[in-house]
This record gives sequence, structure tokens and C-alpha cells, in this order.
Amino acid sequence: MFNLFKKNNPFPRETTPGNIYISDNRLFYEDHTYEESVDLSILKYAYVEILAEAPYLFLFDYRQHYIPALQQGFSKAYLQLSKRFGFDDALFFKTINSKKEQKNRIWIGNKTANYQILPEQHTDYEDGFEIQSTPLLFVSWDTTYEEFLKLNIGQLYQSEFDTTYFKINYPVRIGSLLIDLLEFYYDADERQNIAIQSYFTTLYTGSNSDESYYQLRELWMEEIPTVIDNAGYERDDQKYLTFDLDGIGLSICYTYDVNGQYDDGGTSLTINNYRDYSESVLTDNLALSIETTQILSFDTLLNFQPDYKSNANVIAIPLIVVEKTETRNAVWLADDNTFGFTGDQYAIQFNRKDVHQLIIQNVLPAKGGGYVELSVKLKSNGYITIYYGEQHALDTYVQQLQEFLGIEVEVPEPYYNC
Repeated sequence: MFNLFKKNNPFPRETTPGNIYISDNRLFYEDHTYEESVDLSILKYAYVEILAEAPYLFLFDYRQHYIPALQQGFSKAYLQLSKRFGFDDALFFKTINSKKEQKNRIWIGNKTANYQILPEQHTDYEDGFEIQSTPLLFVSWDTTYEEFLKLNIGQLYQSEFDTTYFKINYPVRIGSLLIDLLEFYYDADERQNIAIQSYFTTLYTGSNSDESYYQLRELWMEEIPTVIDNAGYERDDQKYLTFDLDGIGLSICYTYDVNGQYDDGGTSLTINNYRDYSESVLTDNLALSIETTQILSFDTLLNFQPDYKSNANVIAIPLIVVEKTETRNAVWLADDNTFGFTGDQYAIQFNRKDVHQLIIQNVLPAKGGGYVELSVKLKSNGYITIYYGEQHALDTYVQQLQEFLGIEVEVPEPYYNC
């Protein structure tokens, strides 16, 4: 059979150095001298593409892989893949020997239906969702991260990108929609005493089409009426709608096989929480000693950047600092080696032992306007932007900040805002 392939459907000559091969459930190839691999056990779809007259096999497991068809070992690996997955060989060879820039899908994994629309109507969308455990458990949208982890209805896991997620182990009912899987992103370093900010899943009908999008669209247009023009867009390349539920946004998105996009046959469902949980921050006030706390005020307008929802170090402005500075931005230093920067109503607190340096970066006007940015570089190599202000507005505070906090303040060369 392989000889027949070669006779009737010639592969391009493999003129590029490299070594494409398959071992167990992985396909290995070279990308700019680095060996990369595709996890074939979770392969989602495959395309053949011509880019700048060069042929590629495009594979997607959990990220994009462009396999050069001119790299040595390609033809042998392709035949193994085609036999295993059932690629559309006729379309592959028609495309691979063309010089015209194009892409064509030659295979997509079969996804079984993972949701259903219930015959009975439910109207508790704004309240939360129901876990299909025994007994049933209703979870409010306002349930915090720390509360959710105590419910014992799922587990944390690491993704292929070493990101942590929480997976619910039971089907979930959201209004009149019953879905098999629901997850959320989890970071132990972020604020735990506010509601979960975003849930997600992908819904399939088993047809590898946009049928799932239109079914959810019809359901929610009936049960959560909205005006399409105000809720999103429906284009040939992508369709996206958000249904608002008193600060909870149910969003559905379907992407089609056009331009640089790929159609995986599923509708992305994202549930975003836009509700205000500032009370959980502003009602607690840090007690600072009036005798030992030092304060340095800024006599310039600065825009405070940290968000209380994503950063657990964001707190209410300590009352002592408010009394001393009134409405001005400031930095305080406490006798326990903690310090913080203030905004209009929030502040952010650090421990000096965790901070490597401060960075004051001026940006010169070009296509965009000029500005200054003050950031904190942590010893863990993380960066937190604290302020934006007018260009050069912090120049006179460089030495003061360094002496006040006992932390190095770096001032890199300005660059243009292109």
C-alpha cells in the first residue's frame, strides 16, 4: 500500500535536515534546531497548509505544531499518522504539491455530545448553578475560592502549561442547560475571599459543527432575552454573544475555519463574574503604628493599577495614611519592614524581603503618548505595575524612594511609545 501511495501521490522531496519520527504516542520533529513533540493521544485536529510556498502538516494537541513536509522523515511519519487517524489523503496530496497558499482540514477528532437542553425550564440563572451530586448541591455565583475548595466536589490539576485548574467532578446545571464538565482557573497567590471570577468549558454536539452555538443561542435568547447588536457579534469567521445576568456574563463563542483560525467543532462557554466584591477588602483596615510608620507623599497625579480581584496584596488604604496624606498618592513604611503604595481607595502592601527593586520607566511619545510607569520587581522575578503618570513625573522621587525604602530604584533608558 505504501508503494501505491508513493507512485500515485508523491511526497515532496525531503531536502531539509531534521528527523521526524513517531515513538509511542508522540511525534517528534525539529523546529529551529530544537526538538519538539506532539502528544498524539490528545490530538484534536490536523490540517495541511502551504505557507510561503512551503508545505506543512499542522497538528494541534494542546498547542499549535507546524510539521515541515520537506524535513527528513516526514513521509514515513505521515503514512503512520494517516493509517492511525484516517486522514483525508486525497485532499492532503492535492494540497501538499501546490504552490498556492492555503489550508485544508484533513482530520478532526470525534467529540461526543457533552451537554443537553432540559425539557423543563429553570429560571435560577442569576443565583448560581446546581451540582448533580447526591444529594443535589446548589452553588451561588458569589461562592468564594476558599469556600468552593471546601465543598469536596472536584479536584485541582495541572494543565500541560503547568497552570492550575479546578475541575468539578459532576455534571452541572446552569438554568435549563445541563453540561458534563465545568472548570475554573486557580491561583493560590491570588485573592481567595472573593467569588470565583471565571468558569469555562467547551460544548460539543457530536457533529463537529456550530450546532452547539445555535442551540445555546436559541435557548438563551428565549430565557435571557437580549439585543444581539448590544451583546456581541456574528461574523463569518466567528460568532460571539454574552448574556448578562445581574453582573454574571454567560458568553458563547464559535470560531470557524478561516484565515489564521481553526474550527475545532466546539462552542466555548465562559462564565465571567463582574460583580463588586470590594466590601471584602474595604471593610478590613490595616492597623499601623502612628509613632513608627513613615510616610512619603507624591505631589503629582498617579493612576493606581493593581486590582483587588486578582491581587491578594491589595488592601484598603490604612486610616493613618489617609489622615496624613488626604487625597495624595503615597508610600508608607512600617516598623515590621512592610510598605505599601496608595491609590484612591485601595493600597497594595509588600514585605521588603520579597522585593528586589523598584523600576521607574519613562516612555516617550510617538504613535502613542508619553507616560511614566512605576513597577515593583519581586525576588521571584514577578513584576507588579503600581502607577501610571505623566512622563518624568517621578524623576524627582527616584533618590527619595531609594533612601526611604532602602530598596534599589532602577531607571532604564526611556523608549518610544510605538
